Amino acid sequence: MFVVRGICRLHDALTDAGYAAGALALFSMAAIYCFEVVTRYFLGVATDWANDTFSNLLVITIFAMVPHATRAGQHIAISLLWELVPSWRTGLKFITGIVGVAVCVFAAWMSFGENLRHIEMELVTEQNHPLPKIWMSAWISYGFIGAALYFLRGLIPLEAVKPQSWITPKRTETVGEL
Repeated sequence: MFVVRGICRLHDALTDAGYAAGALALFSMAAIYCFEVVTRYFLGVATDWANDTFSNLLVITIFAMVPHATRAGQHIAISLLWELVPSWRTGLKFITGIVGVAVCVFAAWMSFGENLRHIEMELVTEQNHPLPKIWMSAWISYGFIGAALYFLRGLIPLEAVKPQSWITPKRTETVGEL
């Protein structure tokens, strides 16, 4: 059980690091947007890198935070049956957990295949300042793998796999619930 707990704490730490990276990327997006407005409209000089950087940071912002949102139970939930038929809650929790794992593993598998293709073919973005596509697509794989693991951990009723967060400690109590 010690090994399982260690792997789960590593997963939690990576998720917290991803959350911090996503927050930093979001802050950077806001700063770049403000910089672009000032240079374009007040100084009359447009940047050729701001839009490229903004779109790259958007990918990081979204997919770096997906595992944290899943861990905190902030993913999208349609809880109509959950509320109408309370006796089905245990079964619905299990079914939605299995579906969540399956969908996220499938998306991660597809994304990982694209990651390998990006590396193999040395693909770059079609921007003013091209970057290797793997730098962006790896975040997509990270997001779906992390989310799949949290859905899986939500199905296991052991204290050792219960998610923890050092950044937002009180928000992890809702994982696995609708």
